[in-house]
Amino acid sequence: MKRVLIIIALIAGFTFTNKVQSQEPDATGFIRTYAQPSGMLTFDWIIGVPVGDMSDRFISNTTTRGFAMEYRYLLNGPFSVGGGFSWQGFYQKYERKTYDFDGGAITSTRFNYLYTFPLYVNFHYYPLKNNTIYPFIGINTGMFNIEKQDQVGIYSVVDKSWQFGFQPEVGALIQMNPGSGFGIVVKAKYTYILYNKGAYNNLTHLDFHIGASFVF
Repeated sequence: MKRVLIIIALIAGFTFTNKVQSQEPDATGFIRTYAQPSGMLTFDWIIGVPVGDMSDRFISNTTTRGFAMEYRYLLNGPFSVGGGFSWQGFYQKYERKTYDFDGGAITSTRFNYLYTFPLYVNFHYYPLKNNTIYPFIGINTGMFNIEKQDQVGIYSVVDKSWQFGFQPEVGALIQMNPGSGFGIVVKAKYTYILYNKGAYNNLTHLDFHIGASFVF
């Protein structure tokens, strides 16, 4: 009886292996089996480049202070949905000069700061099948927690608020070893935050990501 059970187990295992090997990848390139669920986590480092009003009037310095984490659920077909969060810190120091304001003027060094923490949902489309590289286009949309500070000498104007924003993006997932579940993600995105306060109509910056992805 024991020998029969061993033979049955070997036959079942061989059949399941052949079934997995014979499956064609879906449009995202991932084979869906019990051994390969359809979730993916990414962890990114971000380089941010201010553009538009943000660069012209507030901060123009590029920042390397940023990170992101997101989850994608790979749907049947070339799509995924998910969500995530990120954090970025922008900073610029202006040389000492005289700044005029209502009721007077002050001569001092100026410091500008911007910190963003968005919580968003995302949607991605994977147009090409490939065993190693999966290009994608997508969009993130959600609410951004903003901390904006303009400091001149001992005086500062601080705004802390939640604002709506979105981030269209394009990039690629690169599997280091096809089938291993581990890879590299690279992407570029355009961040647009609706910020209609003072002299600003919006806050915008270009972001470049590089990080690790884990399919499980």
